[in-house]
Amino acid sequence: MKQALILIFYFILSANIVAQSVTVTGRLVSAADDAELPYATISVAREAAPAIAVKKMATEENGAFSTSLAPGEYILTFHYVGMNDLEKRVELTTSQNRYDMGVVAMTETSMLLEEVSVTAQKPLVKVEIDKLTYSAQDDPEASTSNVLDLLRKVPLVTVDGEDEIQLKGSSSFKIYLNGKPSNMISGNPSQVLKSMPASSIKDIEVITDPGARYDAEGIGGIINIITDKRADDGYSGSVGANGDTFGGYGGNAYLATKYGKFGFTGNAGYYHHASPASESSYLREETALNHQSSLIQNGSSESSGGGLFLTGAVSFEPDTVNLFNLSLSRFGGDFSSLSLQDASSTGTRAYTYNTRSNSISQYGGMNLSADYQRSFKRKGEMLTTSYRYEHDPNDSEYDSEYNDVTGMFYYPDGYQLKSLNNAGGREHTIQIDYVNPLNGKHSIETGMKYIFRDNTSRADHTFFDVEENNWKPDLSRKNDLDHSQNIASGYAGYSFKTGKMGLKVGLRGEQTSQEIHFMSNDLDTIVKTSFFDMVPSVALSYQLGMTQTLRGGYNMRISRPGIWYLNPYVNDVDPNNISYGNPRLDAEQQHNFNLNYGSFSQKLNFNATLSYSFAKNAVTSYSFIRDGVTHSTYDNIGRNQSVGTNLYVSWTPTQMIRTYLNGGVNYTDIQSTENSALRNSGFSGRAFGGLTFTFPKDFRVGANGGAFMSRVQLQTKQSPFYVYSFSMMKSFLDKKLDVSLNMQNLFSKYRKTSSTTTGDGFWQESISNQTVRNLRLSVTYRFGDLKTSMKRVQRGIINDDVLEGESNTQQETTTTPTGE
Repeated sequence: MKQALILIFYFILSANIVAQSVTVTGRLVSAADDAELPYATISVAREAAPAIAVKKMATEENGAFSTSLAPGEYILTFHYVGMNDLEKRVELTTSQNRYDMGVVAMTETSMLLEEVSVTAQKPLVKVEIDKLTYSAQDDPEASTSNVLDLLRKVPLVTVDGEDEIQLKGSSSFKIYLNGKPSNMISGNPSQVLKSMPASSIKDIEVITDPGARYDAEGIGGIINIITDKRADDGYSGSVGANGDTFGGYGGNAYLATKYGKFGFTGNAGYYHHASPASESSYLREETALNHQSSLIQNGSSESSGGGLFLTGAVSFEPDTVNLFNLSLSRFGGDFSSLSLQDASSTGTRAYTYNTRSNSISQYGGMNLSADYQRSFKRKGEMLTTSYRYEHDPNDSEYDSEYNDVTGMFYYPDGYQLKSLNNAGGREHTIQIDYVNPLNGKHSIETGMKYIFRDNTSRADHTFFDVEENNWKPDLSRKNDLDHSQNIASGYAGYSFKTGKMGLKVGLRGEQTSQEIHFMSNDLDTIVKTSFFDMVPSVALSYQLGMTQTLRGGYNMRISRPGIWYLNPYVNDVDPNNISYGNPRLDAEQQHNFNLNYGSFSQKLNFNATLSYSFAKNAVTSYSFIRDGVTHSTYDNIGRNQSVGTNLYVSWTPTQMIRTYLNGGVNYTDIQSTENSALRNSGFSGRAFGGLTFTFPKDFRVGANGGAFMSRVQLQTKQSPFYVYSFSMMKSFLDKKLDVSLNMQNLFSKYRKTSSTTTGDGFWQESISNQTVRNLRLSVTYRFGDLKTSMKRVQRGIINDDVLEGESNTQQETTTTPTGE
């Protein structure tokens, strides 16, 4: 009996010791910039047997880790890409229930790239509760690409053959630079982004569910471009040049430095582009009973232009809680074209003529911003104040001459026109933001913002009087505009995260008042309006696995028309087809619902999005016939709804091969609120993909291609088309020099596209035949202290073989050594 009691006592004691465990927690960050290190591998071993791992696990997306261990002495070894392995000793006692290691900081390795053991490809995409982030610095082709080329690979973003950018199939979105709206880029996205080297970019964020802290503007969402900055002392940079067979050429330079408390990042780019002569034809049929005629136009056009992009940012960090930033950007360019055209009209109004037209468009902008950031003792608590000034000129001019005129044309033989338009806008912004992560689960944010915008347009029209043989002003064509806008806003947001669940809600209020002064030859009108918008947003996320996330969200977005839509200046370089803006446009409101699934690992990245959106007062372009002239303008007449899917897949089966596919399909139904006969519906789609092979000796070849269906518009249908390219790149001088050759549409010299527009009493079709075969040679040289801290030099390659096959699961694996 006594022996039985003793046996039972020892059994209970042993069970109690085994059952007792200590929860070890902490958060893994980079020592250089305090950035969270997700999916790092942690190996746990007994101090008495450090070579035998008793447990392996991975950090969460925010760098946090947690595991349960029996009392004893352990060594935790941390492994992460580009970091020195770190060992931490912990001693756990029976008196402890929890052991918090706090913040564990890892240092970047200074090992040269030649010493790295290549085993896996780092994922390029990171998913968060309200956005996707594409790591530009880990893209192996970024060293010789521009930002526009890089956007073709970003999930939910597509760039067609005309360099037009779409976000989830929509052309209405906002582009931010380092978290701030940039009208300079949004106004001329393709030209500005072409001039920016991709090597100067750290990340590209696609914010599909903008929270309350973001301006409500941008129907489709926000593309936020984050430039690269150094986190450690030293300097690095690059210089590059390129040229193509069209006659275009360019150059760029990039420099990032940090010494002590001061940091500087600068970027300069120049480009000259040229487009060979393209041919076009135009047919319009007027079917009204009292005016039936047919117009045929055949012509050719060629264009060229150039631009200069400069940006510089200075940071000063006097201590660990204060940070000052000052940045200045300047972009300026021009675009000139020469058009020749023959026209013939039959029917009610019969005439013929030929014309020669020259046009010049000047665009660009200047952006000045200053920020102050104050940190507090609590990690992540921050107060930020900022001021931004932006000036965006948008000037244009043209002259046309009409010869061999016969019949009932608008102008006599030898008639000439000149038009000069000075337009643009200025914007002042003052903002204050505060964020407070109350604890590991709850966080709040709030802020206020004031924007003042001042847009103007002045035009000077003249014509050549063939009878008096002199130039005269044409006051009948006067259409000038002054437009001022005041926007005051405030917001509050709350986020909650526990375990696998995440929630982010917010509410933003925006009060807008504006004054529009419209001036014509016989009319001087001032219109004052004001309105208030409440803009809610909500985003949910659930982590299905360590690399799998399910997200959903709702947000309301606003589109306030800018000077490009409001400007009443009449572009009548072609008197049969004129276009102008509408100064009476209202802000558009759109409601968006999104459901997103993402799975991102070292070899396979997959993201699928299902979205639904609707608007009742969409700003819509429309055309109509008046007195034999096609007028094209804008109005709030669109009632539309759209259901769409977007898919992104990136697969790296081996370190040699990488392939990706990016695209989507939308079904859109749109109708006019003023004319029930104007309605259109159907499918639109876009897809872009590529395949890259990386061979020994730093040699890489690739192929990219895309197909684009017609977008559904109120009156216009476009023909589908496709694009493709091949590329080769070789690195020299210890990977400091990259030489790349890109061949676009190698087997297709021309691309034929068409568009058809129908309306009350008319039908018209435009056909263009453009030269698309082009070869581009790019050279980039990097300099400075190029260590593996410069992640783009790594070509996106990992030197940690422990990650292969281990960080793709959220479950811990435990082994028990003999004798434990």
